[in-house]
Amino acid sequence: MSSADDDKTRQRVAEVEATAFRKPEFEATVARTRVRGAAESTTEAQLGPLGPGSLIKQRFLLECLLGKGGMGLVFSAIDRRKQEARDPDQHVALKVLNADFARHPQSFMALQREARKAQTLAHPNVVTVFDFDRDGDRVYMTMELLKGRSLDAIVREARGKGHSAEFAMPIVRGLAEGLAYAHRKGIVHSDLKPGNVFIMPDGTAKILDFGIARAVPSAAVEEVTDEFDAGSLGAYTEAYATDEMVAGRDPHPADDMYALGIIAYELVTGLHPYQRHSAPNARKLGIEPAPLKGLKRKQARAIVRCLSFERKDRPQDASEFLKAFRGVTALQKATLAATAVLAVTVGYLSYQNHVETSPAIPFSELPVQVQEQFRQAINEGDMAWAFYEREGLADGIDHALAEYAKAYEMHPRNREAVARLERTADEVLRLVGDDAGQRRRVARDLQKHSDYFRKYAPTVAAATD
Repeated sequence: MSSADDDKTRQRVAEVEATAFRKPEFEATVARTRVRGAAESTTEAQLGPLGPGSLIKQRFLLECLLGKGGMGLVFSAIDRRKQEARDPDQHVALKVLNADFARHPQSFMALQREARKAQTLAHPNVVTVFDFDRDGDRVYMTMELLKGRSLDAIVREARGKGHSAEFAMPIVRGLAEGLAYAHRKGIVHSDLKPGNVFIMPDGTAKILDFGIARAVPSAAVEEVTDEFDAGSLGAYTEAYATDEMVAGRDPHPADDMYALGIIAYELVTGLHPYQRHSAPNARKLGIEPAPLKGLKRKQARAIVRCLSFERKDRPQDASEFLKAFRGVTALQKATLAATAVLAVTVGYLSYQNHVETSPAIPFSELPVQVQEQFRQAINEGDMAWAFYEREGLADGIDHALAEYAKAYEMHPRNREAVARLERTADEVLRLVGDDAGQRRRVARDLQKHSDYFRKYAPTVAAATD
């Protein structure tokens, strides 16, 4: 499937969004311009009867067309339920299948799988998906409405000159961390490109559009085999697709690494490393990317590895890329794990400072939704802990700590949450070693973010040494 129309629409939308980001007071003008600009490249047949003012499921009031994705149209919408509840955050993004794609016999399954996969990826660098539903013949899903700019626009504005390493490398790292989370869950994006990345005002990179994301063969993601394969829709972008993708081979996390390498190269140099040729054509033409300049050696080497035509020569997943990108060695792991707790948990955790002596109510009497959220937090933490034990990377222990603390906050004194918090704190203190000053700093930081550590003997002792 060609992405030319998508790229043109995203360019038009991104230019408007850039204006909106600089001058929020022109919001109404921006909305009108979005609709007018996008409509120029969107046929009446594709829009059908939908447009500003349309009401979906008697709940979502469409405001303006934001752009076109691989499978459908994306609108800004007001959630009337939130409006009734006077929720200050009433806006959502609503993605609905366009008329052409809706005629595809597998389109319903494709959008449903996109929503389901995205809902399992609760990560700061992945867009949050809320719901999947249908209204008559219209199939749609809702997700968080992002503010900021498309990475496609950011790359385009520096075409031929590139961005500084200080600006580009945090974006690359954020993308890698989001992909690492997806890869740990056995999911390959399969269509990563600048048009599927959004940069928030605070610089956070958000990965969008898991429309053709695919499960890695043999990965234990689900108990029941899914007979639907989104890759059968063929909606990849040639300039970011590997030889293996073009040849129709099974998906692999290393395919996402190729796309990540190209994005990183474009950000730094302002040029596509293979002049926007597909991997097979670039190989035939013998194109070799010019050396990367202005980066740390470990960063440049990690990116260059991603650009390899052979799958076996690329990082096998985003976690492997992050190891090389950060330059982590066996001798550095303990230090990284301890210091990362101080730096990263602040971004994950924001807990109330109150002391619980026992659970307020038995777990079985908690609202069903809270029970489900608690169980999800425990499961997410266990997955992150398993990743830490396997890879030895700080990301795993940081994420595990965040999820276990979240579970404890939902049901204070819960035995499962307590046991996992203690295990995590014990490991952090073990990694710090016998340095009393560092143990004290780490323990006090833990106490700031979970009141349980104010009464857990090892952290109390370390904090007062």
